[in-house]
Amino acid sequence: MSLKARMRVFFSADGMESDAFWLSIAVTVGIAVYLAYLALYPFPAHGAGLYLAIAEQISAHGYRLPETIPHYTAEGVPFAYPPLLFYVIAMLRDTFGIDPISLTRYLPGLLTVVYLIPYYYLTKEILESPSQAGVATVMLAVTPVVLKWHLAAGGIVRAAAFLLVLTGLYTGIRTFKGKNRRWLIPSIALFALTVLTHPVYTTLFGLSYLLMVGFFDRSWTGLGLGASVAIGGIALASPWWWHVVSTHGLSIFTAAAGTHDGLGGGFARLFDSFVGPLLSSTQWPFYLLSVAGVLFLVRRRRLFVPAWMVLTGYLLTQNRLLYVAGAMAAAVFVCKVCLPVVREQVGTDNRGRYIPLFLFVLVVGSTLGFGVLTTGDSDAEAENRMETVLPAPYMDKHDEHAMGWVKRHTAPSSQFVVLGDAAELFPFVTHRTSLASPWGVEWKGSTQFERQKELYDSTSACTTADCLTQSLQNAQLRPDYVYVPKGHYTIRRDDHVQPSRMRRSLVKSPNYSLAFENRNVMIYRVNALD
Repeated sequence: MSLKARMRVFFSADGMESDAFWLSIAVTVGIAVYLAYLALYPFPAHGAGLYLAIAEQISAHGYRLPETIPHYTAEGVPFAYPPLLFYVIAMLRDTFGIDPISLTRYLPGLLTVVYLIPYYYLTKEILESPSQAGVATVMLAVTPVVLKWHLAAGGIVRAAAFLLVLTGLYTGIRTFKGKNRRWLIPSIALFALTVLTHPVYTTLFGLSYLLMVGFFDRSWTGLGLGASVAIGGIALASPWWWHVVSTHGLSIFTAAAGTHDGLGGGFARLFDSFVGPLLSSTQWPFYLLSVAGVLFLVRRRRLFVPAWMVLTGYLLTQNRLLYVAGAMAAAVFVCKVCLPVVREQVGTDNRGRYIPLFLFVLVVGSTLGFGVLTTGDSDAEAENRMETVLPAPYMDKHDEHAMGWVKRHTAPSSQFVVLGDAAELFPFVTHRTSLASPWGVEWKGSTQFERQKELYDSTSACTTADCLTQSLQNAQLRPDYVYVPKGHYTIRRDDHVQPSRMRRSLVKSPNYSLAFENRNVMIYRVNALD
């Protein structure tokens, strides 16, 4: 068959309802977004320093679970994270010698492409339409808040968890809607792997299965199958959670849960999930399409996707999870409402000519408009930055140089206070202690977690030596050095600019002596805090 004939078949009515057609479009969009990210970000966006430090400790302990992770605060932080991906990181580093920072730059993007495949098949089972499943998958591939948490460095864990969840939801829909019991064992295994990867995604997994049972298999058999997945998954993950409970006590899980918003949240949660996206310059188009699709489905009495989106938004704090169902709803609205209007305007006779054009615009427009342009420029000055999918990386080449100096010229016992988000990577890169560090402190409970957050925020926002001294005195900290960014930097992903007066005041202050400086970083030895 000639290329022309193949293209004619590909763009025929039958071809446009094929899995290969829509998967090729969705995966192409996902790859384009990933390549754009690599081109714009020479260092991984956000940071995954604590994750890499955990993997390093697992390797150092002979692949046994460590009790604490050192250098994050003076005492370190207890290790109670689900460990699966940390073992994967450790093995990749030890077996292939892969640089961990590079791993957090490349692997999350690959996962964001791969998880589109199970999402397509899951959506096809729910919406029963390849074209709607394809549009939904393209939307998920470019939804800004989904990219923000999966494409960045922390996606080395989160994107992997998302892949496991989406695959597990596909096996679940085949189990409960398709009444195909042979998918039960894979569902149990995938739930166990999700438990061993990330607690928030575990919650999404469980909530989704409850809804599947309620909508598609309301029987004792369906309830038993759902319970089997939960019990079997938790049992398979028992070596990890039993070790944590034996080492730290059961209270460590309740302590960590108390540092976040938990399930539900009343009016505040409703506002954050269902009003907050309207205030976001990157989320609102996707959110409005999702809401429009929900209203359309409710009118048609197809309630599973609307209930899924509403309950996910209310029970879970992470808006990225809203769009698992939301992208499906948006696709229904596009295919059932928007496209018929376009076809009516174009005319029935010319419809075939415009379908390829529409698909071309869909791919190029969504990729460039949302995948590339909203990713932003990590080198832009703060005052010129719009809200973007990914803020600046926590570390750049100047931080890398500065942290290299720390490793070579300071004692291993040295203690630092690091201003800005470089603090998240600093302990892993330098093997030096960061005294103001909220990462991982949630396992110590809400009191210590809030104290570390306030300390980190107050010191990082200082723009004079007096402010920094006062903040350290109030917290009764006596670091050996302070690490101070110059120019643009972020504090928990929010943009800030360090004015030049900070340098002048530190140089003049008798409390500090300049030990190292490059274009973007100053490191001062602390003499005294009078």
